[in-house]
Amino acid sequence: MPARKYYCDYCDKQFPDTAGDRKRHLRGIQHQQAKARWHDSFNQQHLPPLCLHFINTGFCRYAHSCKYLHPVPNNMQQPPIMNTPPGSVVVRDNMGVSWGNLPPSLQPPPDGGYPPLPFIDWG
Repeated sequence: MPARKYYCDYCDKQFPDTAGDRKRHLRGIQHQQAKARWHDSFNQQHLPPLCLHFINTGFCRYAHSCKYLHPVPNNMQQPPIMNTPPGSVVVRDNMGVSWGNLPPSLQPPPDGGYPPLPFIDWG
């Protein structure tokens, strides 16, 4: 029977799950730095935590569907998340992330207000 494997979420590493190997890994400088980066990512203005796999490797298999933040260098433009037709109403949050086209029920009212509805007697 093969030995069990231990996966460290902080370091994105896998190794045999023995007490000695785990203790050696947890005391290692790379693990300590990765753990510190993960905890520091929570202290940044209520942003989602950073994707440690993206930080360590520059790649994330989940791409735009990842629940963690992928930092983009200042000199690069973030790729568009959705293609929207010109002139459409697009909601963007404070980080510039597009939430796509809103359904009519969530769009802001027109400038002149809504037209009056006809009176219908249900009587």
